Amino acid sequence: MAPESRSENKGSTSSAAGRPRDSRIDAAIIAATRELIVETGYPALSLSAIAARAGTTTAAIYRRWSGKTQLVHEAVLSADAVPAAVDADDIHGEIRAVVETVRAMFDKPYVRVALPGLIADTVADPELHASMIARLAGNLTAFESRFGRGRRPDDRLPMLAEVVAGTVIVRLIIRQDAVLDDTWVEEMTRLITDPWTAESV
Repeated sequence: MAPESRSENKGSTSSAAGRPRDSRIDAAIIAATRELIVETGYPALSLSAIAARAGTTTAAIYRRWSGKTQLVHEAVLSADAVPAAVDADDIHGEIRAVVETVRAMFDKPYVRVALPGLIADTVADPELHASMIARLAGNLTAFESRFGRGRRPDDRLPMLAEVVAGTVIVRLIIRQDAVLDDTWVEEMTRLITDPWTAESV
């Protein structure tokens, strides 16, 4: 079976015992993946092209990732934590930190191009889907408690993450060149915080 036809919907594969991964190869593969996504789009992206651009082999990629979907997921979706608020009473500042973190996660050329196809492939794989949910949720559980918003037992994401990340995803799927500037951040923040602010008056 050719390497390109292997399953592309599994979790990371570990290096062979006793062979530590070379972080320089990891970085080259990630960089090549991001570059080629912008150049070719997600559907046309191949592991052989990534290996050639990174100056390595498809075998080296498979020692690190099980296939294209898992590699692209790691390459394009960061796992940045939501920064803690400086002022515990500043609801607007806390929510803005969440919105800015989500914007930073999605407002990159390679994310915008990869997003539609990556979502389709990720949702089809339970393990990768769980990983995506974990990245989007981050440490937002603390925000749920802070705002007194409970989560139903069947909800895997905090409502705040659904609102912010969901809005960004829909916006970028409709228009890859949609603006996510400071004005958008402020408008989204106010849309979320104004009802709570009004309730506290």
